[in-house]
Amino acid sequence: MVEEQRSELIDDLLAPIPRKAVVPAVEAALGVSRAQADAIVQAFDDYVARPLETNLKKLRGRDLARRNPFIYTLRGVETVDEWADRVLADKETSAIEGHVGTFLEEVARLVSGGIKPGNGVDLQLEDEDGVVHLFSIQAAPNTKNAGSRRSDVESLKRAARPIRAHRQRVSLNIAILAGQAKTRELRSDPGVTVLASDEFWHRISGIADFRTRLLRASTILSWLVRSRSADEIARIKAEARQLFSAAGGRLDLEALARFGENRPEGRLSEDLLDY
Repeated sequence: MVEEQRSELIDDLLAPIPRKAVVPAVEAALGVSRAQADAIVQAFDDYVARPLETNLKKLRGRDLARRNPFIYTLRGVETVDEWADRVLADKETSAIEGHVGTFLEEVARLVSGGIKPGNGVDLQLEDEDGVVHLFSIQAAPNTKNAGSRRSDVESLKRAARPIRAHRQRVSLNIAILAGQAKTRELRSDPGVTVLASDEFWHRISGIADFRTRLLRASTILSWLVRSRSADEIARIKAEARQLFSAAGGRLDLEALARFGENRPEGRLSEDLLDY
């Protein structure tokens, strides 16, 4: 019954909604305090929504043709609007992937009350028994190669030395934000634990289904992306129509091919150059 009421509250607060209504919706979705919800919404705006808006401001309609058009024509795209929507979606995905990990790390710090010690460790917190927990955080199980993993382990060990010198117990952990099903010891170093995604979020938040709740909250936070991006996307699509629209709104393949033969000079943000 409580869960149903929470879901109804979230649905009632959703779009179209002002920025101030996002905070209580996130609070209800996550089960955190109002202050934590406010900080999480602000972090999302700072690390995801605003950077995406900034990148879109640098993009022009002609720049959509920098993506290989065969990617879209071979999938049956025929109209200029559909083509522009798909190119923009691909570019947004590429850009947002680089920011989401940073945002989720900030969420971990906010809900745990921990700190980022600045020594190569992403999160440090102390439990009621005085044990200091050090975490190296990565977005998914396959995002780092062996060399990067070794570097993370060395950073954990280096950060643990001065703490242990003060005779405090320390646990070393690699936290996988999503996609890690089981907790296990690191094969190459049994003193380091690779935490399952659900266990990590439960441990730092005290909420068993926090990762699922966070996914739910992301559908609310998406409003900030839409609100910041809408005007720029409309502008880019209008520019694309002027350059690449044929009769009936169909994609002008000849204009698109000609653009490929004579690309204008200039350099886009690296986040938006996704060939």
